[in-house]
Amino acid sequence: MELLEQVFTTEGRLNRLRYLKYQIIWSLLVGLAGGILTVLGELVTSDPNSVLVTIPTGIMSFVGFVGGFRLAIRRLHDLDKSGWFMLLWIVPVVNIIFAIYLFCFKGTDGYNRYGADPLMY
Repeated sequence: MELLEQVFTTEGRLNRLRYLKYQIIWSLLVGLAGGILTVLGELVTSDPNSVLVTIPTGIMSFVGFVGGFRLAIRRLHDLDKSGWFMLLWIVPVVNIIFAIYLFCFKGTDGYNRYGADPLMY
């Protein structure tokens, strides 16, 4: 349950390595759950476009998006930036540069307005 607590909060900071780790684990879990729901829905209905397939996979996609979004906000906090910078995700090409920034740049040392340095503990 610690993973869910870490994914669904926007409080605090998240360093580069933890951000990468949580993003990978979260993506794998959501993808696996979505795949299982899709297979089960298709087994029941034999129709990949059935409501029993599209609604559960849509819900899993939304849950995956929200979790990844919140992890990125915590990563921005480590960089001493507001979560509002997530709006850059909707700008084509800028979103690629922004993703590289989140994965590559070191967070602020020591305390910042979002809390303690996650590498301190």
